[in-house]
Amino acid sequence: MKKLLPLLILAVMFLQACGVSTPTTPIVNATAPVVSSEPTLVTPENMPSIEAPTQPVVVPVVPVTHVTIPSAGTSDRATAHDNENSLFFDTKKVKAGDEFYKNRFERPFTSVNMVYLPDLDIVNFSITSDDKFFYIKISMVDVDTSTQSLTGSYGVEIDRNADGRAEILLTTRAPYTTEFSADNVAAYLDVNGDVGGNIINRPDDFISDGFEKTIFDLSQNVYPAGDPDLVWVRQTTDSDLPAVEIAFEKWIFKDAKEAFMWSVLSSDVALDPATLYYQDYFTAEEAGAANTDDPNYPLKNLAAVDNTCRVPLGFQALGNEPLGCYVKGGEAEAKVVPIADLTCGQFIELCSKVK
Repeated sequence: MKKLLPLLILAVMFLQACGVSTPTTPIVNATAPVVSSEPTLVTPENMPSIEAPTQPVVVPVVPVTHVTIPSAGTSDRATAHDNENSLFFDTKKVKAGDEFYKNRFERPFTSVNMVYLPDLDIVNFSITSDDKFFYIKISMVDVDTSTQSLTGSYGVEIDRNADGRAEILLTTRAPYTTEFSADNVAAYLDVNGDVGGNIINRPDDFISDGFEKTIFDLSQNVYPAGDPDLVWVRQTTDSDLPAVEIAFEKWIFKDAKEAFMWSVLSSDVALDPATLYYQDYFTAEEAGAANTDDPNYPLKNLAAVDNTCRVPLGFQALGNEPLGCYVKGGEAEAKVVPIADLTCGQFIELCSKVK
């Protein structure tokens, strides 16, 4: 028995050695990333791709050849004067002309702080003409104090049927030169005739899409078929006042029936054709006020803008036209017959040339 004990011990050890079990293989999710404890060398082959930031689409400007270039108006048609604030701007308020609920804005001040902006404060606005063009001059109190130039965006609204809804909007953008240029102007149409909402001279809940059709903007290669000369702008002077002069071709008025109403406006930022008229896009509380006796004073979201009442040309206004004003010395001609059609019924030739 003693001789068998060592043999039994050796047999047990042999069986234990042969009976060691293999560890269970773990289940691996084939979709999970495999993490290695070893550092990975980044090479051009395994370098992760990085998407480049999205760049704005730049429309290459196609050079155009101008044929009909404006020079100067030879016939005075009408002149008007706007409320201005050059003598009392330090009071940080306006005396007259700012009536939010009538779509009249006299706000050549910054928001909240009410810093005066003389290059947005319209003084005079006038219209002249020659055989090819109308010329609308917008005279300001002074240039911008920091740049010593006119830095605003200036515009003209044209209301063909005197119903208060302008059909055409012309806008400009700085910088301006003393020679006429067509490169920094644009023109828009309100094709569906919904500018101003349901009530043209009152705020309402109806939000229009403004002047929704671009008809002229050389920076976007847009202009009426065969005519890159529709609208121009230059900086000039008017009785020592700095001014911008906007020229536009007369052919847009069918059969030379040059009867319409017009007004002008200014803004420290680019005039947005989609958000006119302002009173339909802001509440009185959001807009603020330029009069200290108004509970919404000071100016808030609607600041640094100025506009004028609307002037008749080619007919004798009755005085009750929406947004209209009487101009002493204006033309006294037969009252224009309102055109009931939408914009393209009033500007047939223009619409036929616009894509």
